[in-house]
Amino acid sequence: MDAIVAWGDADAIRRRVQEHHDAGADHVAIQPPVANRGLGLGQLRELATVLTGS
Repeated sequence: MDAIVAWGDADAIRRRVQEHHDAGADHVAIQPPVANRGLGLGQLRELATVLTGS
């Protein structure tokens, strides 16, 4: 499971996404697990700033 799932803080996830890109991925899907069928928008906003640098 660790080979395909990124987990940890935002920097750990950024590093894992970068590993996928370095291995040749041109798309990496990010879907945070959330309770009650929420969208995880808070987590996605935090990751967006880390992953895009903006």
